[in-house]
Amino acid sequence: MPATITKPKTTAIRREREREARRQLILGAAKTVFAERGFLNASVEEIAGRCELAVGTLYRYFQSKEEMYVSLLSEAMEMFRQAIEAARDSSAAPPEQLRAVWRFFYDFYREQPEYYRAFMFLRNEGLRDAISPDVINEINRRAGMNFRLVAEIVQAGMAAGLYRPDLDTRGVVDVLWSLLMGLVQLVETRRNLGAPADMLETRHREAFEWIECGLRTKDSPGETTAGTK
Repeated sequence: MPATITKPKTTAIRREREREARRQLILGAAKTVFAERGFLNASVEEIAGRCELAVGTLYRYFQSKEEMYVSLLSEAMEMFRQAIEAARDSSAAPPEQLRAVWRFFYDFYREQPEYYRAFMFLRNEGLRDAISPDVINEINRRAGMNFRLVAEIVQAGMAAGLYRPDLDTRGVVDVLWSLLMGLVQLVETRRNLGAPADMLETRHREAFEWIECGLRTKDSPGETTAGTK
């Protein structure tokens, strides 16, 4: 009797594991195609070809190309959320927490650049025509949550007297993210033109030093260059 009860449960677990593995296979192919061709030019047929599955099989996991795209962004934003929360909840001082977040931004791009290329589509003028309002609202919700988490770190630095009391916390986060995306775009452009593009880590470190100089109060102890590496 126990074996009879256990077998269906084991089979269900195995099937769910296989389904999730195939879902991740599809998302991996979609991430590559979106990064190479952009959302507008990518097709479900090409994504299916990349993961060697029939188009009909893809539709058993995702209703549309749009759903694949938002799944990828949601996946990336969740990884960002976890990293930001880990930094915010650490015992480090707020400036070190913010430094950890900034470092994660760089490490994430270095290890998974396809996600950043997918992010780039969000600036496309055809976004609202290609993606439903519900999807746009979900992207805004997740992005807003992550921005608020980083803003909490800046606010904690202000409360501790380490950052200037007149800072616009959301403005600081906007500048940090914009600066990172600008650096990424610069590197991608130089690489496409065959120009040297190996300076991202140095520029990333320098950019944080310059931003932090503007955040700190006059009496707040600064970090040495060695401390930012």
